[in-house]
Amino acid sequence: MRTQMIFNRKTEDSGTEAITIEPVTRLGLARAAQPARNGLPARALIDTGLNVKGDLETEGELQIDGQIVGNISCGHLVIGKEGAVRGDIKADEVVIRGKTEGMIRARRLMLQESARVVGNIIYERMSMEEGAQFIGTSNQPKDETIAQVE
Repeated sequence: MRTQMIFNRKTEDSGTEAITIEPVTRLGLARAAQPARNGLPARALIDTGLNVKGDLETEGELQIDGQIVGNISCGHLVIGKEGAVRGDIKADEVVIRGKTEGMIRARRLMLQESARVVGNIIYERMSMEEGAQFIGTSNQPKDETIAQVE
């Protein structure tokens, strides 16, 4: 079963726009994010050819194969080989196969062979495959800084 997602645009008090992602029922009505029958969280996909300008926020999973210009906050993020993000990323787990430019804060970060990352990284655990490119600084901070990721 594949979960469809709906994207809602809102303007925050600071004047910046944010896009929230919510699952959609078969009737097309939005409902609160809840785990699928298999216990896994809802998943959203930004497909190849889709360009998004604005912030994305969800507690679930997000896979990006398109282009994002904006900040991302989610539970689990996968950036595919063709995916690109220009903005800050905050997530529990991040897997990068594509390109990113900006600050990354994650408990667990994996830079795979095709990853191209420009920016600073704050992490608890990080792995980098041979062939991945990283330009910036990386820090494994004390416990109180990781608490800010939550």
